[in-house]
Amino acid sequence: MTGTTEIEVAVLGPVEIRGAAHEFSRRAATELVVYLALHPRGASNDVWAAALWPDRSVAPSTLHSTASVARRALGRSGDGSEHLTRRGGRLRLGPSVGTDIDRFVRAASTSDPSRWLNALSLVRGRLFDGLSLSDWAVLDGTSAELESMVAATALQGAEEALRLGSGEEAEWMIRRGLGVSPYDERLYRGLLRAMEAKGNRLGLRSAMAELLSLASDGDGACLHPQTLALYRELAHRQVPEGGEDLVRL
Repeated sequence: MTGTTEIEVAVLGPVEIRGAAHEFSRRAATELVVYLALHPRGASNDVWAAALWPDRSVAPSTLHSTASVARRALGRSGDGSEHLTRRGGRLRLGPSVGTDIDRFVRAASTSDPSRWLNALSLVRGRLFDGLSLSDWAVLDGTSAELESMVAATALQGAEEALRLGSGEEAEWMIRRGLGVSPYDERLYRGLLRAMEAKGNRLGLRSAMAELLSLASDGDGACLHPQTLALYRELAHRQVPEGGEDLVRL
């Protein structure tokens, strides 16, 4: 949190609302605050209701009580203004409410590799973990955007760490990325390189086995040729060309 932010909505892992005046007595109120935190321009009742409950109509009394519970739980800022306001028919969080994404972006957008580490340390697990009304994050592209942001930072940081010969640091950053985007093969290629830099042959095979377990799940999707070629190069062993068959360990 910064000097002007009194409450932080953390979504880079299990959802937490830090600094609220009171406990949230209704799950939907927490879901509302998370939604508004990711939509800083605010939303009218019909918009946020459709986002949280896309498959059913919700009574106006339920919407009113959900917003009221959220407002009471958040409380007021140091200057006496409410953290959750309604203006022009739209609910909106005040500038005193920020997110861990804000902090991530500030750190990741610098040219200082140590700040990239700070950004990735904010990642605690799967995005929006614990929410039950979060389909909106997939439908409006929020999840994809955040996954891409974290993965790009992890890959950038790992590349710099490998340049400096630190396989341990590279692995740590890549695994932070995988916690958010577990199906991104680019991250697995980074993990393979990190294991090679550490001289961890068992870890190299384990990383490929981990990826194979994902690639062969459900639709049996094949690995990207770049991944197969990299593993062949690092492991010094023959693997199928073109990704048409899965690697047999």
